Amino acid sequence: MAHGTEIVEIIYINRQSGIATVCRLLEDEPSKRDNRKNLLVKNFETDRGWAWMVVLGVTIINLSVLPIQQCYGLIFGKRFTSLGISATQTSLILHLNGTICCSLGLISGPMMKKFSFRKVAFFGIGQGINYPATSLALNTYFRKKRNIAMGLCVTLTGLGPILMPLLIVKLLDAYATTGTLLIFAGIAANSFVGVCLLRPFVNKDNITTEDYDVKNTTVSNENESDVEKYVVECQLLNNQEQIKKQENLEKFFKEAKTKKKRSFFQKISANLDLMLLQDLRYILVVIGMGISLVAETNFNALMPFVLEKVSGLEIKEIATIMSIQAAFDIAGRLCIPLLAQKAQWTPRYLYVISLIGSTFGRMILCIWGDDYLVVILVAVIVGVAKGTKAVFQALIIPDYVPLERLPAASGIQMVCNGILSISLGPIIGMVHDLTGSYIGSLHFTSAMSMFCVFLWLLGGLWSPLGNRVKVKKNGDTPNEKCSSENQNESPDIR
Repeated sequence: MAHGTEIVEIIYINRQSGIATVCRLLEDEPSKRDNRKNLLVKNFETDRGWAWMVVLGVTIINLSVLPIQQCYGLIFGKRFTSLGISATQTSLILHLNGTICCSLGLISGPMMKKFSFRKVAFFGIGQGINYPATSLALNTYFRKKRNIAMGLCVTLTGLGPILMPLLIVKLLDAYATTGTLLIFAGIAANSFVGVCLLRPFVNKDNITTEDYDVKNTTVSNENESDVEKYVVECQLLNNQEQIKKQENLEKFFKEAKTKKKRSFFQKISANLDLMLLQDLRYILVVIGMGISLVAETNFNALMPFVLEKVSGLEIKEIATIMSIQAAFDIAGRLCIPLLAQKAQWTPRYLYVISLIGSTFGRMILCIWGDDYLVVILVAVIVGVAKGTKAVFQALIIPDYVPLERLPAASGIQMVCNGILSISLGPIIGMVHDLTGSYIGSLHFTSAMSMFCVFLWLLGGLWSPLGNRVKVKKNGDTPNEKCSSENQNESPDIR
């Protein structure tokens, strides 16, 4: 037999009969050996099949639980005015909710390492647990079509802000704030239907097996003429339980030795993947996104108050403006990802463009906010920018880190968002109280958004001259390389 020929022994257990079988495959050419091994690689259903049902499930969850947060100012506007709650207190309530939500991100990473994302989303407490689970589900099922899938998901989710303001106005007139909240609590219960569609990522194996072992042994040059080119020799084994016990014992002893060597802080660092904090560019990404997210979230929540005080609009006109903004929000969510997929724009580049667009819209609102047509134009600009940001802010971290580190990276990002939200958010309300107008608050939120733009510019995370940022050409970090290389891989996450 030619030198280098290998016998590949495959031990697998038939699901129906429970009989262990050993198959030996003899091959003499490396290329053919690789082809044979490729037949045994598990077939992952990414970018097709049930992946689109996952998009539907995530959409149902978002449509069920997000309306209260998206229409916060519209629901509680009159109630807060009657209670004498100031702008600072309103902003504090909003960001306290965001802080509590984001603080749960620290435990979402370890939870998703131990449980499937469906279990985490089903028993999760609010958006702090649900968002990382749904994000991991989408990024697990999609590789090449990740932009399109995320764009479709947030586009369908964007139907909520179009219809909900009009529905909320009717509900407030009929049932007041308390009754409206009870109705939305019932709507939120539909999220369990969406969670049921988040099927764990199970590999589809053409061979009906439960376990298999692959052993490679090199065969000597003897008796070459007596051996055919391909031989399959199968032997039946009856010691299934012994094999399973032996494998479990070896696995147990290896894990026990590893745990003994780790200290308490090393275990915490490993579970939370705190090694990510050694990456300066990851820190810049997280800080920039956190500061801009505080600014944009505050502006979106206070938009009804701004339109009422600055533009002097009535509640029905405010609802109409918010619906127009939501309509162009959907247009941005649907069209921009398709353009990005074709033009190969990076998520960071489009996120920066969306921040610049929303800042430009706020500047127009501050200068000509008393003109109704100008307010409609601002709603169009802010809507497109908001839609673009909604799609690509969820893709920046998955585009930067490998999939296996995504839960921990998203958890650290959420914790950072919570800290920045509770520390910077009330300052926006204080600016309003000090200046006596929402115009000062708008300028302050614009400055926060532009801080992210300049921070990423100085850190080399985006360039105004090149929208097609390639990983290898620009010398990205190993995490980015690994992420780009792993986009075509499909690890088994259960």
